[in-house]
Amino acid sequence: MTNITHKIRLDIIRDNTIVDSLDNPDILKISTSSSVHSFPTLYFLSSNNELNKAFMTYSKLDIMRLSVNHGNDNQYNTMFEGEFLKKNIKFEGESNMLTLEVEAIHSFFRLSLLEISSVQKFNEVNFEDFVLNLAKMAEIKSKIYIADNLKKILITGLSRNTNAFRLFKEVCLILNATVVFNSDNTVNIESRAERVNSIRASEPKIITDKEIISFNHTEQI
Repeated sequence: MTNITHKIRLDIIRDNTIVDSLDNPDILKISTSSSVHSFPTLYFLSSNNELNKAFMTYSKLDIMRLSVNHGNDNQYNTMFEGEFLKKNIKFEGESNMLTLEVEAIHSFFRLSLLEISSVQKFNEVNFEDFVLNLAKMAEIKSKIYIADNLKKILITGLSRNTNAFRLFKEVCLILNATVVFNSDNTVNIESRAERVNSIRASEPKIITDKEIISFNHTEQI
């Protein structure tokens, strides 16, 4: 008998509506990644017929949400939320097995796909409007939270033939602002000083060797 200690749920969200939801699918390999250098991603490899049928229509602009339940109640915590990045379908006739490989990514990655060819003039535009206008141009669905002391800072400048994400990063660098892409598909922007102070004030979480499921170490030149 197997005891399930962590129940999971996978949702497909289309036009702000959950169109399919699956609880504890088996025959599934799933992983998430998050770092200060890249957007959060989720990957799964599935041979589960029910899951594969649901995600066969998963495509551009659809949102995938991974939620985890740690107890016996019906409360699920969002571990990842993001949109379609890649899908691969493999079928083996001999074994009559369909394998589905899916990858999702934080919605803010869409800003890196946007090339601004026309001239963009910023004449005392506040930072909040600057960020939200870029997000609107890229059709980004993420909720963006900006610290109050950054919202009203005025920006004046000219941009042409540039990548929108590069422009965004340069303005944040000038304002000494830090950006955190959260695993729940939201974005937090705050001043670097506030971010550093919050890190220093936080208490470190100790992880014992019994809590480590696996470990990998690589060294190279």
